[in-house]
Amino acid sequence: MATVIYRCPVGAPGECPPSGTRGYCQVHMFQQLERYEPAEEDAPPAGAPTGTPTGTPVGTPVGTPSAGPRPATDPEAATRPARPAQDRSRHRQQQQDHRPQPRPARPPVLRLALVVAGVLLPVRAEHRRGGGGLAIGRDEPDCAAVPGLAGLDQLSRHHARLRWIDGALYVEDLGSTNGTFVDGRRIEGPTRIGPGHRLRFALDLDVQVVEIDEFGAPR
Repeated sequence: MATVIYRCPVGAPGECPPSGTRGYCQVHMFQQLERYEPAEEDAPPAGAPTGTPTGTPVGTPVGTPSAGPRPATDPEAATRPARPAQDRSRHRQQQQDHRPQPRPARPPVLRLALVVAGVLLPVRAEHRRGGGGLAIGRDEPDCAAVPGLAGLDQLSRHHARLRWIDGALYVEDLGSTNGTFVDGRRIEGPTRIGPGHRLRFALDLDVQVVEIDEFGAPR
């Protein structure tokens, strides 16, 4: 009568040791051994283990798999090439690159106005047509609400302009005869201004820069 042995169905000849009892392969740890009846010349030589597989702890029932969950049998696991560590790292990096990134916080909106002869002239926001800003002069529509402005002979008809550059407010003289001043100093080019600065157009128009809220009232 031929001896019944059990061997690994996925291992190459001579790669996995056979066993005389049903159990799992010592090389492919979660691969169950299959029944095999070899011819007499294929029977294991005398002294070959036919009982408990090598490496099975004493007291462990034969055929009992190691502790822990048993994954599904994958016949191609032994022949599938392992993914290189570099590929795995690149795959993780690609997953991280596709994660949504937090949006940067928007800077607070700066709202400014000029106090001209007791009249509050708001500076148009940067997103408005023409880039916003404010024009100063006797013939400028932006100054039409200022009383007595037309009688100021020192002020040019198109004297200066306030405009936004990258979220900051600048004042620029438009080639007036009597100049534009910031905190008492005559400017030669676009000059950045903000709340608290005092402007003077020509010799007779003093202006203060103030911050206003969303309702147009001074803060």
